[in-house]
Amino acid sequence: MGDAAAGRGARVRPEVVATAGNRIVAGRLAAGRTYRTVRQGGTEDWLLMFTCRGRGRIRSAGAADVHADGRSFVAIAPGTPHDYGTDAATGDWLLLWAHVRPRPEWPALPDWPRVAPGVGRVLLPDPLAERVTAALTRAVSLSNSALPNSALFGINAVEEALLWCDTQNPRGDRTDPRLLAVLEHLSDRLADPHTVRSLARVAGLSASRLSRLFRARFGTSVMAYVEERRMEVACRLLTLSSLTVREVARQVGYRDPLYFSTRFRRAVGRSPSAHREAGGD
Repeated sequence: MGDAAAGRGARVRPEVVATAGNRIVAGRLAAGRTYRTVRQGGTEDWLLMFTCRGRGRIRSAGAADVHADGRSFVAIAPGTPHDYGTDAATGDWLLLWAHVRPRPEWPALPDWPRVAPGVGRVLLPDPLAERVTAALTRAVSLSNSALPNSALFGINAVEEALLWCDTQNPRGDRTDPRLLAVLEHLSDRLADPHTVRSLARVAGLSASRLSRLFRARFGTSVMAYVEERRMEVACRLLTLSSLTVREVARQVGYRDPLYFSTRFRRAVGRSPSAHREAGGD
């Protein structure tokens, strides 16, 4: 998008730079009513566009216009003809964008529902839209920096945005954003004293509703899931650190090391000390 033909009234922010190896070019565009870009042959890379405000339109031969409005993330595949610009009915279009050559392990990430030939789109609820905005904003800043490995920093930020989008991909294993909020909370605060009610508050749900969603998504109860995560972390700590069993217990939310040992033996089939001696095998 760095060579985009901005129409009269458009403002192009100067946060656009090609990084080492030409793997990513990222920027922020505030476009006016007459902004339009046409590339009949497309590009050799993926073009990713996330709308922060206003609305854009993407035109494809033989297909209806695709609208890119708030909370929509659009991915245009390499070789896809480009004809996009500000939707005249809205009058402005603020977006974060990136031209990117995906890493080999990325191919499934832009595999979103097709809304036009070569054009995929996912819609993001507010909490995830905020995360994607933050990740792409970092991509713009980092890829434009003089930091060593700035290209890697930038492409890592784009990958984070794509991974958040993939949680809402109807073609994949879609996860309710409210459950994602709980999973993030547990990752950050695994040692806290959790209950179904306290985690339901994190999700903005009733305890019964959270329990039903958890059971449907993960096939287990909320607190059984919490204990599974605690035991997974405990296994890693016992194998990879020199923390005492008491310290490991506290790290994963058990104040009583004897109770922790009992729960660990029930979950893993041996005591914490035996697990450590076996090297996790």
